[in-house]
Amino acid sequence: MVISVLEELGFKPKEDEDGDLMVRYQLKNVYAMMGDADEHYVVFILPQFYEVDEGDEALAITACNKVTRELKMGKVYIDSTYKSATASCEFYFTDEESLKQNIEHSFNIMGIIRTVFRNAFDELKAASA
Repeated sequence: MVISVLEELGFKPKEDEDGDLMVRYQLKNVYAMMGDADEHYVVFILPQFYEVDEGDEALAITACNKVTRELKMGKVYIDSTYKSATASCEFYFTDEESLKQNIEHSFNIMGIIRTVFRNAFDELKAASA
């Protein structure tokens, strides 16, 4: 169902060897991972959208917390190496219409999350200077 809804919305999903779906959105790769067949759950991931400079790890983590707190459905976190930030949107859906609405909302979030993160990071960096 996820593939057909993505196609209906104009995306061209491609499946990788792990069964994850990848779509291009605003010149970025966004991945979709689904729950088990009986679980109506999807997570969209925008991996490594921001590189964290050495010495800025604490600011990046703080910016992640701020963005996650402010954006509904969106989560931003630092990878285990503290070198990049990744964003995700996850949701449960009840039917095809619910899935479509949540996918549209998730991609709206993916479209703004980089800017919101950058603004939060810059604001925190200026405040700490």
